[in-house]
Amino acid sequence: MKVRFSSPKKQNPDEDGGLPVRYGPGKRAVPKWKWYALVLVISTPLLFLLWRVGAALFFINAPGVVSLEKVSINSPFPAVVERIYASPGAKAAQGELLMRLEDTAVTQRIYVLKAELEALKAGTPAPSGSAPAGAAMAKVRIAEENVRYQKGYRDSIQSLFNQGAATRAEVDAAEDRYRQALAGLAEAKTSLLLLQSPDFSRQESIARNNSRIAQIEAEMKVLEERKGFFSVVSPHEGRILDVFTSEGQSVGGGAPLVLLGRPQSLTIMAYLQPRHISYTGEGEKVTVRFPGSISVAGRVSAAPEIAARIPAELAGVLGEGKQTLLVRVSLDEELAGHLRVEGLPVSVHLGFSLLKSLQMLSGDS
Repeated sequence: MKVRFSSPKKQNPDEDGGLPVRYGPGKRAVPKWKWYALVLVISTPLLFLLWRVGAALFFINAPGVVSLEKVSINSPFPAVVERIYASPGAKAAQGELLMRLEDTAVTQRIYVLKAELEALKAGTPAPSGSAPAGAAMAKVRIAEENVRYQKGYRDSIQSLFNQGAATRAEVDAAEDRYRQALAGLAEAKTSLLLLQSPDFSRQESIARNNSRIAQIEAEMKVLEERKGFFSVVSPHEGRILDVFTSEGQSVGGGAPLVLLGRPQSLTIMAYLQPRHISYTGEGEKVTVRFPGSISVAGRVSAAPEIAARIPAELAGVLGEGKQTLLVRVSLDEELAGHLRVEGLPVSVHLGFSLLKSLQMLSGDS
């Protein structure tokens, strides 16, 4: 007997042995829209990936920050920071006192002049001819001390310059002060030789001392008045971004003291991928989006000339450390005061161009 597992006859599910079989309606019928929804959910990651790829190709976005116009306030001469009134983050009005400096050269000069004046006044009324000579010798000693001081200062500045910690202007200023000290020493020695000569009369000595006393007092008056001008004030209204010194610190001529940001004048610095360089022509229109869903129209103020690494706080996980084009953007509208914040993150959206996007695709391929 041959066993068959499948009947050669056509099976009809609605009949059984010639008798009709009636089925009831399905109890768990699922609407079609639920199946469509399920397919949509499953395919969402793929759709999202396709959207990101397409958006990156045809919608050009770049992270950026608000950059205030920065004014560096530098020391006009080698000095010691006597007092600091500015603090980072504080507002500064135009003409507001930020820092007070003590000019070491003026202070040293006043010290030398005071010592010479005391020596001259102490030697002038003496009846003997040795008093003027003693005053002149004291002047020589003071001048020699000044030469040693200026020489040490010059050598220290030269050493800092060799290490890259001082500028050529500071070296030249130190050399000039050293030469002035040498000239003062030569003048003091000449005065002493004249006083020690046998034909120098007491009347001439007194007259010479009185003349020198008048000169010293006039110079000291000018120097004392100059002390009032060593106050560092804010040249503009703005906000203190940084203070580079501390009280009691010695600074060289031209050394930065305070960094001032001007909220009245700002730009947007955008970090753009190099493949989008065709979008960075001068005058290209952009839209800058600020926190709080605020959008402001702007334009590229100049073609990029610098490539820089995107900051870590703007790059995200995949973009950290990449080289980008640094694009400067100016705003066409007045920006609200609460958005004029140095370093405020923004998003810069460049205009879409199908031709440029196709050119970029052909260039990438």
